[in-house]
Amino acid sequence: MRRLFIVMMAAFATACASTSTTTIAPASLGPYNCVPTEAKATPPPRDPATLTAFRGDNKQYTARRIKPVLTLKLCSAGQVPLGRIAQPTVAKGNPLIRSIGKSPEEFFRSREIAQNLFPFQKIYYIPPGPDEKEHRKPPDPPGCNGTAYYGSCYYYGPAAFSRVSDGGGMNMTIERPSFSGGGHSLDEIAVQGGSGDGNIIELGWNLSQSQYGDSNPHLFIFHWINWGPTCYDACGWVQYSATYFPGMNLTPIAGRTVYVGYVFYEGNWWAWFDNQWLGYFPGSIWSGAYTQNDMIQWFGEVATDNGVPPNVDMGNGRRPTDTAAA
Repeated sequence: MRRLFIVMMAAFATACASTSTTTIAPASLGPYNCVPTEAKATPPPRDPATLTAFRGDNKQYTARRIKPVLTLKLCSAGQVPLGRIAQPTVAKGNPLIRSIGKSPEEFFRSREIAQNLFPFQKIYYIPPGPDEKEHRKPPDPPGCNGTAYYGSCYYYGPAAFSRVSDGGGMNMTIERPSFSGGGHSLDEIAVQGGSGDGNIIELGWNLSQSQYGDSNPHLFIFHWINWGPTCYDACGWVQYSATYFPGMNLTPIAGRTVYVGYVFYEGNWWAWFDNQWLGYFPGSIWSGAYTQNDMIQWFGEVATDNGVPPNVDMGNGRRPTDTAAA
């Protein structure tokens, strides 16, 4: 029997729950057009929080209910909002630093990345304690000069869980980190399966001046096909929600906690955001070969070329030792 694995966590976000809905002006959500819906599939009959709870280690985990943040509908019946497509100025990073393909070029590229990873205390130098060995200081800036991966240096704050399941989710707080220059700062869930876990669907918020033209967090979706990256906010995506849409400016709900995730249902990967089904990636994108996931990741990602340590915040910008860290 297949089960849906739902893990509830505040990833790179504060743990507080939303307490009330928010009334905002539609114009503050960014440019969009109402177009006839192309959705042909029917979404799952229940929301993710009511689906199968995870049981293990003699504990039972159930979803923490969060009140919806937005309840407005931007478009009339039969229509959905279509937002601005992000410019592909920064390629999507790979959170699994490993062999990402079968060709020698891909293997050696990923091995080189792995060999040059810096741990946290080397990026943000932390003096050793009285009983610790001397830490090696990070290189003088720029240190990482933008040639590490796809023209940017990538930094991650990841968590991962391996289990065969029909999807996964998380509680996520919308943040608006300090940001300057190219690249991006984002927070997401990645649901992965297939050969080497190279079929991936992603969902979260993304702040990128070069992609969205401003310094605001935007709702984003992304997917990979056998470790081949596609594009942000499009590439086969079918919009269903009349409230939330990829590319949407999330600043009006910054600081609020929402539930996000994916569920495989009747041949399609359905995305959930806040209090509704956002849309889906048709299973035909993977020729029907991606029907379950083997891994779930939750992570913050920063892509930048402005040196070590990066002049870009992840989450709310606080370091992990801070109890108020995201």
